[in-house]
Amino acid sequence: MKRTTWLVTLVAGFTAGVALVVACSDDSPGDVDAAVCDCPAAEPPLAGRITSARGTNPIMANDTAVASADCPAGAVVLGGSCEVMTGDANVVVMESRFTRGSLQGYQCRWSALNATANNTGFAEAICLMPAQ
Repeated sequence: MKRTTWLVTLVAGFTAGVALVVACSDDSPGDVDAAVCDCPAAEPPLAGRITSARGTNPIMANDTAVASADCPAGAVVLGGSCEVMTGDANVVVMESRFTRGSLQGYQCRWSALNATANNTGFAEAICLMPAQ
């Protein structure tokens, strides 16, 4: 192969490569590769959209109790927790679960069958408010 042919081929390949990169980059001078964007709008930031709701219920000694916390209308429950006002090894969480439906939330069920004193149970739901 002649040196001139080799040099012309090299320059042509380099030029084609540069043209392809420029045409396909985001900073290209024209919209050679631009397709119509039909993507949904981006989700707004979460700051200020995560809230909590609390529910309470008395837990009587030698009994069971349920407390629920509901998120505001339109919100999505992300998580939750169950706690008692006064720590007592004889008050145990029997069930903790998400509640679904028109209002989403969190529910807790305690057993105080061996407890000697009354207590108070708290259910907390962590909620994501809808975007504005």
